[in-house]
Amino acid sequence: MTPDLPQTMRAAVLGGYGPPDVIRLADVPVPVMAPHNEVLVEVHAAGLNPFEAKLRRGWLAGLFPLPLPHVLGCDVAGVVVAKGFDVADEELAVGDRVYGLIDVLRSGSYADYVTAPSYLLRRMPANLSFEQGAAVPMAACTAWYGLVTLAGLKPGQRVLVQAGSGGVGSFAIQIAKALGAYVATTASAANHDYVKGLGADLAIDYHNSDFRDLGQTFDVVLEVIGGEVGQHSYEVLKPGGTLLVVLRGDVVEIANREANMAKYGVTTKIVAFSAQPQILDQLRPHIESGAIKVPLENVTPFADVAAAHARLDAGHARGKAVLKVR
Repeated sequence: MTPDLPQTMRAAVLGGYGPPDVIRLADVPVPVMAPHNEVLVEVHAAGLNPFEAKLRRGWLAGLFPLPLPHVLGCDVAGVVVAKGFDVADEELAVGDRVYGLIDVLRSGSYADYVTAPSYLLRRMPANLSFEQGAAVPMAACTAWYGLVTLAGLKPGQRVLVQAGSGGVGSFAIQIAKALGAYVATTASAANHDYVKGLGADLAIDYHNSDFRDLGQTFDVVLEVIGGEVGQHSYEVLKPGGTLLVVLRGDVVEIANREANMAKYGVTTKIVAFSAQPQILDQLRPHIESGAIKVPLENVTPFADVAAAHARLDAGHARGKAVLKVR
Protein backbone atom coordinates (compact mmCIF):
# COMPACT_ATOMS: atom_id res chain seq x y z
CA MET A 1 0.00 0.00 0.00
CA THR A 2 1.23 3.50 -0.85
CA PRO A 3 2.44 5.00 2.47
CA ASP A 4 0.16 8.08 2.45
CA LEU A 5 -2.99 6.04 1.79
CA PRO A 6 -5.15 4.51 4.53
CA GLN A 7 -5.05 0.82 5.29
CA THR A 8 -8.84 0.54 5.67
CA MET A 9 -11.83 2.06 3.92
CA ARG A 10 -15.60 2.28 4.02
CA ALA A 11 -17.38 -0.26 1.83
CA ALA A 12 -20.95 -1.43 1.26
CA VAL A 13 -20.54 -5.16 1.86
CA LEU A 14 -22.93 -7.81 0.55
CA GLY A 15 -22.94 -10.46 3.26
CA GLY A 16 -25.27 -12.85 1.45
CA TYR A 17 -28.06 -12.92 -1.11
CA GLY A 18 -31.34 -11.29 -0.21
CA PRO A 19 -33.23 -7.99 0.22
CA PRO A 20 -31.54 -4.57 0.27
CA ASP A 21 -30.67 -4.73 3.96
CA VAL A 22 -28.16 -7.54 3.32
CA ILE A 23 -25.86 -4.69 2.22
CA ARG A 24 -24.11 -3.24 5.27
CA LEU A 25 -21.53 -0.49 5.61
CA ALA A 26 -18.29 -1.73 7.12
CA ASP A 27 -14.61 -0.90 7.42
CA VAL A 28 -12.56 -3.27 5.30
CA PRO A 29 -8.96 -3.35 4.05
CA VAL A 30 -8.16 -1.19 1.05
CA PRO A 31 -7.81 -3.57 -1.93
CA VAL A 32 -4.26 -4.44 -2.89
CA MET A 33 -3.27 -3.23 -6.33
CA ALA A 34 -1.21 -5.56 -8.50
CA PRO A 35 2.29 -4.14 -9.03
CA HIS A 36 1.80 -4.06 -12.78
CA ASN A 37 -1.03 -3.35 -15.20
CA GLU A 38 -3.36 -1.97 -12.51
CA VAL A 39 -4.34 1.30 -10.89
CA LEU A 40 -5.85 2.18 -7.53
CA VAL A 41 -8.76 4.59 -7.82
CA GLU A 42 -10.14 6.82 -5.10
CA VAL A 43 -13.86 6.41 -5.74
CA HIS A 44 -15.97 9.56 -5.86
CA ALA A 45 -19.14 8.07 -7.32
CA ALA A 46 -20.45 4.61 -8.23
CA GLY A 47 -23.22 3.74 -10.63
CA LEU A 48 -26.36 1.98 -9.43
CA ASN A 49 -27.70 -0.58 -11.88
CA PRO A 50 -30.63 -3.02 -11.89
CA PHE A 51 -28.01 -5.63 -12.76
CA GLU A 52 -26.46 -5.17 -9.31
CA ALA A 53 -29.85 -5.59 -7.65
CA LYS A 54 -30.21 -8.92 -9.48
CA LEU A 55 -26.75 -9.92 -8.27
CA ARG A 56 -27.73 -9.01 -4.71
CA ARG A 57 -30.86 -11.13 -4.89
CA GLY A 58 -28.87 -14.12 -6.15
CA TRP A 59 -30.80 -14.24 -9.42
CA LEU A 60 -27.58 -14.36 -11.45
CA ALA A 61 -25.55 -16.58 -9.14
CA GLY A 62 -25.22 -19.24 -11.80
CA LEU A 63 -23.63 -16.79 -14.24
CA PHE A 64 -21.76 -14.66 -11.71
CA PRO A 65 -20.93 -16.65 -8.54
CA LEU A 66 -19.89 -13.84 -6.21
CA PRO A 67 -17.19 -14.57 -3.61
CA LEU A 68 -19.27 -13.65 -0.54
CA PRO A 69 -18.85 -11.40 1.34
CA HIS A 70 -18.50 -9.10 -1.60
CA VAL A 71 -18.44 -5.40 -2.47
CA LEU A 72 -20.79 -4.68 -5.38
CA GLY A 73 -20.38 -1.94 -7.96
CA CYS A 74 -19.37 -2.04 -11.64
CA ASP A 75 -19.50 1.62 -12.68
CA VAL A 76 -16.79 3.80 -11.16
CA ALA A 77 -15.74 7.44 -11.39
CA GLY A 78 -12.84 8.76 -9.37
CA VAL A 79 -9.18 9.73 -9.25
CA VAL A 80 -6.11 7.59 -9.84
CA VAL A 81 -4.04 7.59 -6.64
CA ALA A 82 -1.51 4.85 -7.46
CA LYS A 83 -0.53 2.77 -10.47
CA GLY A 84 1.57 -0.19 -11.47
CA PHE A 85 5.14 0.32 -12.62
CA ASP A 86 4.31 -0.42 -16.24
CA VAL A 87 1.29 1.90 -16.58
CA ALA A 88 2.67 4.78 -18.62
CA ASP A 89 1.62 8.35 -17.84
CA GLU A 90 0.37 8.61 -21.41
CA GLU A 91 -2.15 5.91 -20.56
CA LEU A 92 -3.12 7.00 -17.04
CA ALA A 93 -1.33 9.23 -14.55
CA VAL A 94 -1.77 9.70 -10.82
CA GLY A 95 -4.30 12.49 -10.38
CA ASP A 96 -6.29 11.68 -13.52
CA ARG A 97 -10.08 11.80 -13.29
CA VAL A 98 -11.21 8.44 -14.68
CA TYR A 99 -14.29 6.35 -15.28
CA GLY A 100 -15.05 2.87 -16.48
CA LEU A 101 -16.71 -0.49 -16.01
CA ILE A 102 -14.90 -2.97 -13.79
CA ASP A 103 -15.13 -6.74 -13.46
CA VAL A 104 -18.24 -7.78 -11.57
CA LEU A 105 -16.39 -10.54 -9.71
CA ARG A 106 -13.76 -8.16 -8.30
CA SER A 107 -14.22 -6.04 -5.21
CA GLY A 108 -16.39 -3.26 -6.59
CA SER A 109 -16.97 0.47 -6.58
CA TYR A 110 -19.36 0.72 -3.61
CA ALA A 111 -16.29 1.64 -1.59
CA ASP A 112 -13.74 4.38 -0.96
CA TYR A 113 -11.16 2.68 -3.20
CA VAL A 114 -11.13 0.15 -6.00
CA THR A 115 -8.45 -1.49 -8.12
CA ALA A 116 -8.79 -2.17 -11.82
CA PRO A 117 -6.66 -3.04 -14.84
CA SER A 118 -5.60 0.26 -16.36
CA TYR A 119 -6.93 -0.70 -19.79
CA LEU A 120 -10.52 -0.80 -18.49
CA LEU A 121 -10.49 2.87 -17.48
CA ARG A 122 -10.53 6.09 -19.46
CA ARG A 123 -9.97 9.73 -18.60
CA MET A 124 -13.38 11.32 -18.04
CA PRO A 125 -14.60 14.02 -20.42
CA ALA A 126 -13.94 17.37 -18.78
CA ASN A 127 -17.60 18.38 -18.97
CA LEU A 128 -18.72 15.53 -16.68
CA SER A 129 -18.92 15.59 -12.89
CA PHE A 130 -17.94 12.45 -11.02
CA GLU A 131 -21.62 11.67 -10.50
CA GLN A 132 -22.33 12.04 -14.21
CA GLY A 133 -19.27 9.97 -15.07
CA ALA A 134 -20.41 7.10 -12.85
CA ALA A 135 -23.76 7.05 -14.67
CA VAL A 136 -22.22 6.39 -18.08
CA PRO A 137 -20.25 3.13 -18.43
CA MET A 138 -22.69 0.24 -18.07
CA ALA A 139 -25.85 1.88 -19.39
CA ALA A 140 -24.35 3.88 -22.25
CA CYS A 141 -21.96 1.15 -23.35
CA THR A 142 -24.77 -1.42 -23.33
CA ALA A 143 -26.94 0.81 -25.51
CA TRP A 144 -24.06 1.59 -27.90
CA TYR A 145 -22.93 -2.03 -28.11
CA GLY A 146 -26.42 -3.14 -29.05
CA LEU A 147 -27.37 -0.41 -31.48
CA VAL A 148 -24.02 0.22 -33.13
CA THR A 149 -21.80 -2.84 -32.73
CA LEU A 150 -24.45 -5.55 -33.05
CA ALA A 151 -27.25 -3.95 -35.08
CA GLY A 152 -25.06 -1.65 -37.19
CA LEU A 153 -27.63 1.15 -36.93
CA LYS A 154 -27.65 3.50 -39.93
CA PRO A 155 -29.10 6.96 -40.55
CA GLY A 156 -32.75 6.84 -41.55
CA GLN A 157 -33.46 3.50 -39.90
CA ARG A 158 -36.32 3.09 -37.44
CA VAL A 159 -35.74 2.06 -33.83
CA LEU A 160 -38.14 1.09 -31.04
CA VAL A 161 -36.66 1.41 -27.56
CA GLN A 162 -38.66 -0.48 -24.95
CA ALA A 163 -38.67 1.28 -21.55
CA GLY A 164 -37.06 4.42 -22.88
CA SER A 165 -37.07 6.27 -19.56
CA GLY A 166 -34.73 3.76 -17.88
CA GLY A 167 -30.96 4.02 -17.78
CA VAL A 168 -30.17 1.98 -20.89
CA GLY A 169 -33.22 3.34 -22.69
CA SER A 170 -32.33 6.96 -21.95
CA PHE A 171 -28.93 6.52 -23.55
CA ALA A 172 -30.31 4.40 -26.40
CA ILE A 173 -32.73 7.12 -27.49
CA GLN A 174 -29.93 9.68 -27.63
CA ILE A 175 -27.46 7.38 -29.37
CA ALA A 176 -30.00 6.42 -32.02
CA LYS A 177 -30.87 10.07 -32.65
CA ALA A 178 -27.20 11.07 -32.78
CA LEU A 179 -26.78 8.46 -35.52
CA GLY A 180 -29.71 9.81 -37.51
CA ALA A 181 -32.41 7.24 -36.74
CA TYR A 182 -36.14 7.65 -36.16
CA VAL A 183 -36.87 6.66 -32.55
CA ALA A 184 -40.10 5.48 -30.95
CA THR A 185 -40.17 4.44 -27.32
CA THR A 186 -42.52 3.01 -24.72
CA ALA A 187 -42.85 4.97 -21.49
CA SER A 188 -45.50 5.92 -18.96
CA ALA A 189 -47.41 9.11 -19.73
CA ALA A 190 -45.60 10.81 -16.85
CA ASN A 191 -42.30 10.25 -18.67
CA HIS A 192 -43.35 11.35 -22.15
CA ASP A 193 -41.88 14.85 -21.85
CA TYR A 194 -38.70 13.29 -20.50
CA VAL A 195 -38.16 10.85 -23.37
CA LYS A 196 -39.12 13.46 -25.97
CA GLY A 197 -36.57 15.76 -24.37
CA LEU A 198 -33.99 13.06 -25.05
CA GLY A 199 -34.97 13.11 -28.72
CA ALA A 200 -37.68 10.45 -29.08
CA ASP A 201 -39.88 11.10 -32.11
CA LEU A 202 -42.78 9.11 -30.67
CA ALA A 203 -43.65 8.20 -27.07
CA ILE A 204 -46.08 5.32 -26.54
CA ASP A 205 -47.96 5.08 -23.24
CA TYR A 206 -47.69 1.39 -22.44
CA HIS A 207 -50.49 1.66 -19.85
CA ASN A 208 -53.07 2.69 -22.42
CA SER A 209 -51.64 1.70 -25.81
CA ASP A 210 -50.21 -1.38 -27.47
CA PHE A 211 -47.16 -0.65 -29.58
CA ARG A 212 -48.32 -3.36 -32.01
CA ASP A 213 -51.47 -1.37 -32.86
CA LEU A 214 -49.67 1.66 -34.27
CA GLY A 215 -49.14 0.15 -37.71
CA GLN A 216 -45.42 0.91 -37.54
CA THR A 217 -42.53 -1.44 -38.13
CA PHE A 218 -38.90 -1.07 -37.12
CA ASP A 219 -35.44 -2.07 -38.25
CA VAL A 220 -34.27 -2.50 -34.66
CA VAL A 221 -36.03 -3.09 -31.35
CA LEU A 222 -34.04 -2.74 -28.12
CA GLU A 223 -35.76 -4.91 -25.50
CA VAL A 224 -35.00 -4.79 -21.77
CA ILE A 225 -38.29 -5.92 -20.23
CA GLY A 226 -38.88 -9.56 -21.16
CA GLY A 227 -42.09 -11.53 -20.79
CA GLU A 228 -44.91 -10.66 -23.19
CA VAL A 229 -43.15 -7.45 -24.23
CA GLY A 230 -40.21 -9.47 -25.47
CA GLN A 231 -42.49 -11.84 -27.37
CA HIS A 232 -44.57 -9.09 -28.93
CA SER A 233 -41.47 -7.13 -29.97
CA TYR A 234 -40.89 -9.66 -32.76
CA GLU A 235 -44.20 -8.68 -34.31
CA VAL A 236 -43.17 -5.07 -35.09
CA LEU A 237 -39.84 -5.85 -36.71
CA LYS A 238 -39.37 -5.50 -40.43
CA PRO A 239 -38.22 -8.66 -42.25
CA GLY A 240 -34.45 -8.69 -41.84
CA GLY A 241 -34.71 -6.59 -38.67
CA THR A 242 -32.90 -7.11 -35.40
CA LEU A 243 -34.24 -7.70 -31.90
CA LEU A 244 -31.66 -6.70 -29.30
CA VAL A 245 -32.23 -8.54 -26.02
CA VAL A 246 -30.33 -6.98 -23.13
CA LEU A 247 -28.35 -9.42 -20.96
CA ARG A 248 -29.73 -12.78 -22.11
CA GLY A 249 -33.53 -12.76 -22.31
CA ASP A 250 -36.06 -14.43 -20.04
CA VAL A 251 -37.02 -18.10 -20.17
CA VAL A 252 -40.10 -17.50 -22.35
CA GLU A 253 -38.19 -15.50 -24.97
CA ILE A 254 -35.30 -17.97 -24.96
CA ALA A 255 -37.64 -20.94 -25.42
CA ASN A 256 -39.35 -19.32 -28.41
CA ARG A 257 -36.39 -17.48 -29.95
CA GLU A 258 -35.64 -19.79 -32.87
CA ALA A 259 -39.29 -20.15 -33.81
CA ASN A 260 -39.85 -16.38 -33.71
CA MET A 261 -36.79 -15.66 -35.82
CA ALA A 262 -37.97 -18.13 -38.43
CA LYS A 263 -41.58 -16.90 -38.35
CA TYR A 264 -40.79 -13.20 -38.72
CA GLY A 265 -37.56 -13.44 -40.72
CA VAL A 266 -35.53 -11.49 -38.17
CA THR A 267 -32.39 -11.88 -36.10
CA THR A 268 -32.06 -11.89 -32.32
CA LYS A 269 -28.82 -10.64 -30.80
CA ILE A 270 -27.90 -10.74 -27.13
CA VAL A 271 -26.59 -7.50 -25.65
CA ALA A 272 -24.52 -8.91 -22.81
CA PHE A 273 -22.83 -6.08 -20.94
CA SER A 274 -19.08 -6.30 -20.80
CA ALA A 275 -16.16 -4.03 -20.08
CA GLN A 276 -15.40 -2.58 -23.50
CA PRO A 277 -13.53 0.65 -22.91
CA GLN A 278 -13.24 1.32 -26.63
CA ILE A 279 -16.95 2.15 -26.54
CA LEU A 280 -16.21 4.93 -24.08
CA ASP A 281 -13.77 6.24 -26.70
CA GLN A 282 -16.51 6.15 -29.33
CA LEU A 283 -18.98 7.88 -27.00
CA ARG A 284 -16.54 10.63 -25.99
CA PRO A 285 -17.07 13.07 -28.88
CA HIS A 286 -20.85 12.77 -28.54
CA ILE A 287 -20.64 13.47 -24.79
CA GLU A 288 -18.17 16.32 -25.15
CA SER A 289 -20.31 17.98 -27.84
CA GLY A 290 -23.48 17.62 -25.77
CA ALA A 291 -25.18 15.45 -28.39
CA ILE A 292 -25.48 12.76 -25.71
CA LYS A 293 -26.31 14.07 -22.25
CA VAL A 294 -26.03 12.02 -19.07
CA PRO A 295 -29.57 11.30 -17.79
CA LEU A 296 -28.59 11.53 -14.12
CA GLU A 297 -31.81 11.57 -12.11
CA ASN A 298 -30.87 10.50 -8.59
CA VAL A 299 -27.74 10.90 -6.46
CA THR A 300 -27.82 8.91 -3.21
CA PRO A 301 -25.44 9.48 -0.26
CA PHE A 302 -23.15 6.52 0.30
CA ALA A 303 -24.66 5.75 3.71
CA ASP A 304 -28.07 5.20 2.09
CA VAL A 305 -26.98 2.43 -0.28
CA ALA A 306 -29.60 -0.03 1.01
CA ALA A 307 -32.37 2.49 0.33
CA ALA A 308 -30.96 3.01 -3.15
CA HIS A 309 -31.19 -0.74 -3.78
CA ALA A 310 -34.78 -0.73 -2.57
CA ARG A 311 -35.52 1.82 -5.30
CA LEU A 312 -33.79 -0.42 -7.84
CA ASP A 313 -36.03 -3.29 -6.73
CA ALA A 314 -39.12 -1.12 -7.16
CA GLY A 315 -38.25 -0.50 -10.81
CA HIS A 316 -39.77 2.13 -13.10
CA ALA A 317 -36.91 4.52 -12.38
CA ARG A 318 -36.24 7.46 -14.65
CA GLY A 319 -32.72 7.87 -15.98
CA LYS A 320 -29.66 6.83 -14.03
CA ALA A 321 -28.97 6.70 -10.31
CA VAL A 322 -25.56 6.83 -8.63
CA LEU A 323 -23.99 6.66 -5.20
CA LYS A 324 -22.05 9.72 -4.09
CA VAL A 325 -19.15 8.11 -2.26
CA ARG A 326 -17.24 11.30 -1.41
